[in-house]
Amino acid sequence: MVIAVLVLGFSLVCALLVFQRGMIDRSETGSRRWIIAAGIVTGLGVWATHFIALLGYKPGFPVTFDVFVTLMSALVAVIGLTVATAVASNSGTAARKLSAALLGSGTVIVMHYFGMTAMKDSVEIAYDPRLVLLSIVFCVGFYTLAYSFRLSTLPVVRNVVSWACAMLAILGLHFIGTAALTMTPLAAIPDTGWLMGAGALSVVIATSICLILMFAALAAGLDSLVVQMRNIESRKLSALADSSQEALFMVSANGKVIQANMAAETMLGIPRDDMQGTNIFDILQLNDLDNYADGKDRLLAEHVIHISGGHDVTVEITTRAMQDSEAGFTVFAVRDLTRQLRQEAKVRALAYRDTLTGLPNRAAFNIALEAAIRDKPYARADLTVFIIDVDEFKEVNDQFGHSTGDSLLKIAGRRISGCLSPADMVARLGGDEFAIILRGRSSIHQIKWTANKILKAFATPITLGTRSLSMGASIGIALAEPEATGTARVLNAADRALYAAKEAGRGCFRVYDAALHEVHEQKRDLETALHDAIEGDQFVLHFQPKVCSHTRAIVGREALIRWNRPGRGMVYPDNFIPVAEQSLLINDIGRWTIRAACEAAIKWDANETVAVNLSARQFLDPDLVEDIRNILHETGLNPSRLELEITETALILNKQLAATILMQLKAIGIKIALDDFGTGYSSMSYVQSFPFDRLKIDRSFVAAMNGDRKSRAIVEAIISLAHSLDIPVVAEGVETEEQASLLRSLLCEEIQGFLIARPEPFILSEQADPKSARSLASLSAA
Repeated sequence: MVIAVLVLGFSLVCALLVFQRGMIDRSETGSRRWIIAAGIVTGLGVWATHFIALLGYKPGFPVTFDVFVTLMSALVAVIGLTVATAVASNSGTAARKLSAALLGSGTVIVMHYFGMTAMKDSVEIAYDPRLVLLSIVFCVGFYTLAYSFRLSTLPVVRNVVSWACAMLAILGLHFIGTAALTMTPLAAIPDTGWLMGAGALSVVIATSICLILMFAALAAGLDSLVVQMRNIESRKLSALADSSQEALFMVSANGKVIQANMAAETMLGIPRDDMQGTNIFDILQLNDLDNYADGKDRLLAEHVIHISGGHDVTVEITTRAMQDSEAGFTVFAVRDLTRQLRQEAKVRALAYRDTLTGLPNRAAFNIALEAAIRDKPYARADLTVFIIDVDEFKEVNDQFGHSTGDSLLKIAGRRISGCLSPADMVARLGGDEFAIILRGRSSIHQIKWTANKILKAFATPITLGTRSLSMGASIGIALAEPEATGTARVLNAADRALYAAKEAGRGCFRVYDAALHEVHEQKRDLETALHDAIEGDQFVLHFQPKVCSHTRAIVGREALIRWNRPGRGMVYPDNFIPVAEQSLLINDIGRWTIRAACEAAIKWDANETVAVNLSARQFLDPDLVEDIRNILHETGLNPSRLELEITETALILNKQLAATILMQLKAIGIKIALDDFGTGYSSMSYVQSFPFDRLKIDRSFVAAMNGDRKSRAIVEAIISLAHSLDIPVVAEGVETEEQASLLRSLLCEEIQGFLIARPEPFILSEQADPKSARSLASLSAA
């Protein structure tokens, strides 16, 4: 009896597990399979309980069982309880629950009393009607409670009570029904039918039922574990989808939304539950996306969705076809482009806008100018380009700081803009340089009137805090020719006109006309000729002696370059050095000059020095120091015999760089002289800051000192200053004995000028091996 109770209890637990698995399976096919399995498990469990209990019944004589009836009773139990389980799985009303209870209890009753007939061939069976009726009422009553019990809302409590009621219904039916049974043994067991003894039946029942129940429980448990794991993975995938910045939609083949993530709800302002089952084209406001369900991936860029509340969202939509084990679906990924477009607009603004003044920058100016030049030829006749340079901006920036300089540039931009019409465009090209595209001025008079208006605007003093600053401007003007096909030609013309305005004294404008073009062409021809001069070894050196003011003994010579230009004769440096500096040919010419001077000086008296002028541009040559070091090494000249003369203009370009270069030259042993002292800027500070070995008094002071008291005072002051710093002085441009006598009385150490000697060439072939002289072309190549 104990075994029967345990088998029934275990089978009902297994059936309950399988039944619940079927209830949580969302697929119709899977749910049906689990419901059928639950009915089979319940039916076999009840059938096994019945026959195990009969095996435990001891009537006192042998009993056999009809195999056919026994198996048919099992079939009755399985079919009946499967139908009852199916009805219970769909029971939403009390009537359906009662129907399931009646089907279940009826099946158990029929199976019990039909199964008892399996012993008819070995015993005669009689029943007590009252106990039979009691067993039926007991079974139906408790079965009804098992299917409809709702004492608690907790699933565990409901399951335990339902299980207990089912146990009481089945066990009560069996034991009360058995108590109503009276068996009388037959005289002999007929030799007919398929009979089975109690031992064999017990083995069959126990083995089959245990295996069936075990496999059912394991299947239900394993499947529940798999489902649980799937649910965990599903939740992870949902969390992953919700963490996405993109709105994601799972869409069925007919265009209905199956699922959406949190970003979709946030972007569209529609709850996810409300989107399920809605057409994706209505949600995303799409007319058509071709046949999106054809399995191909698609991209729809910059589609605008109108959101309730009055704002629009620009999105990018991509679709991707997916396939799972049951059916295909499409994933719509919707990316909000609002922030990206805003960032791109900001980047474009930064790319084409000057951050300081708010004006268009060089890139925007070039694009606008190119577009204007691409216009029809007849429309280019009124196109003019201004390039404006703020005068003395560097000095203001250095003296008052960058904040003052920035304020100055902002004011300059506003003043230029105030002089223009809406059709014009002003841009800041960089630094203190502005540019204008002028439209609608058909005459040169109107163009010049606009330029004068800008100059007058700049002439008004600027008040910055407690300071009042004056600001000027230089303007270069170029008119776009009707046949112009690019921006470079117009901008180059405006640049040349600006350069001419600066050369004219600044604070003015110049128009690039035929006269300026002629000057430019002459400079370009001169530059070409200078290239040929380097290649053709057309330069020569003249040397002017420097002598002691007391003994007139030669202490050194200054090397002065000349250009023996074919067909033009001797050209002096004032006529070609400025062009050489602009074209950077000055570096090649300077190297040749130093080498030629050193090669000449090596043939002189060992106490004589050679002086070479360094251009301001040569200080920008990063190889200057190394080149001079190599020249001294190759020529064998003692570094102390080489004296480099520099002007204050060279120092003012970059004071820190100049100091570094001069210290490197001094470390080699080279002498440094400050040329044209007194004519530049901040002379005293330069004498204090740089390691000079000589000061050269400019010839303008020497020429006027005998007749001009002020010039004489300046010369005396320079000599006194130099002596107080232990620096020797050289006076240039001495042409009379009176000047030499006065300089000697003022204790000036050395003099130089036409009184002593004019610059003359030094002929290497007469005093040295001709092989020691090198051509400029070979030096430039080196």
